[in-house]
Amino acid sequence: MKYTNLIYGLRDPRNDVYKYIGKTTIGIGRPLSHLVKSHNKNVNEWVKNLSKLGLEPYVDIIEDEIEIDELSIKEKCYIKYYSSFHGELLNGGNHIYECINFPSIIDNSDIDGTIKTLSNPNEIYKYIKKSTGFCDNTIANMINVARKTVYRIKDSEEMIMMGTILRLIFFCKYTMNDVFDFYIKKSNEFKGNWPDDYNSFIERCINDDAFIRGWCDKFYLDTIKINKVSYNKRAKKRSSKSII
Repeated sequence: MKYTNLIYGLRDPRNDVYKYIGKTTIGIGRPLSHLVKSHNKNVNEWVKNLSKLGLEPYVDIIEDEIEIDELSIKEKCYIKYYSSFHGELLNGGNHIYECINFPSIIDNSDIDGTIKTLSNPNEIYKYIKKSTGFCDNTIANMINVARKTVYRIKDSEEMIMMGTILRLIFFCKYTMNDVFDFYIKKSNEFKGNWPDDYNSFIERCINDDAFIRGWCDKFYLDTIKINKVSYNKRAKKRSSKSII
């Protein structure tokens, strides 16, 4: 059999319904291997149950001679198509179906930027240092870490907590002006030694570790909660063009 890029389906002999859709670049050998041992536990269980009845899945070549860069797209299309008729397949359950219908809102440019950013925590630190003019101790309080963690960031050590990196990135995007605006909206204690203008607020941040740590932490947690991607809700809005 000539090797070819193809989409195949495993069909239940009891009702002629496809239970699994797959892709391969090595021809018919790949779909036939499922009848012996599949990488998919659900398919293994299904084949075992059929075997007890003296049956085995029908193997169909749905489409062949497919360009290699179109293979994955074609597979998703067929999974969606047959799922719409007969319910979820054994490919991966409802999670696979959701990913096909509502793909991730993250694209390659997002990923490239993330890799560059995560690989250079010292550069993130320098960005914050330049934009705020804060000393190491104040920046440590700003991102809610110990001062020694700031030194590790400046040395670009690899074992830095992801939460710390996220806070660094966050305070590159949002400035102390944003923190002050948040403080004005949330604080109802403008009396005594509570600052009510930006310059007084920054001075308090520089001189009061607990103050800057508390308000930056509140601002971070409140904003990150709003901006966090909710897969099923946000992706559905973004994905107006579903795969057909």
